[in-house]
Amino acid sequence: MTRTVISAFLVFLGLNISLGQPQKRNIEILEQDISAELEKFLYYPDLNRNLQFIFFVTSSEKNKDLNASEVSFITGVVKKTAERIRIRISFSKESKSVSADSLYNKVSLHVKKIGTRYPKFGKNKFLGDKTLVREIKSDLDLEISSSDNKFSIKDNISTRYKDEIDYDWWEKYSSDDYLFTQALPPNIGLFESVFFPALIITISAVAAILFFTIRSN
Repeated sequence: MTRTVISAFLVFLGLNISLGQPQKRNIEILEQDISAELEKFLYYPDLNRNLQFIFFVTSSEKNKDLNASEVSFITGVVKKTAERIRIRISFSKESKSVSADSLYNKVSLHVKKIGTRYPKFGKNKFLGDKTLVREIKSDLDLEISSSDNKFSIKDNISTRYKDEIDYDWWEKYSSDDYLFTQALPPNIGLFESVFFPALIITISAVAAILFFTIRSN
């Protein structure tokens, strides 16, 4: 009987072993999608790419940490995009700091919303495979204009990404430095998360007692 109980216990433990592998992290997806959309505007036919591009990056977020996190991230995306398509860039916080006599392209990027969500389970097998639906979105106002008024455009950068990830890996997809990559998953059922683990502990304790009792006899 002892062997039967122990064997059953090991089977229960083995049910929830995950063999999934991590996919792209949340920050990588945002960077890839936003960069691709920004690049389209920087290749606009009438835009003079020989001029320097001066970027003004701002955020709607009132929380100082989130605001700084968003501005820092978008600034990094701009730098990588500029390097890839080979344009000259700089960053400024105020238009007043830019010389009125110089020729340049002004690019304003204002982050309205950027974030990650795990709204529901994709799969939710009891003590088995679990996946989370992952949603990653961004919305930015974009304005590009040349200092000689020969080019001007106002538009919006909007990205939407949705897939499923392994539940056991969800914490590994976020980044400590970027709060908007962090989100909490939905709760697992009370029986599975609380009562069943307690039951397993009880079974293992009983199995151990039976084992040593039988051996002592």
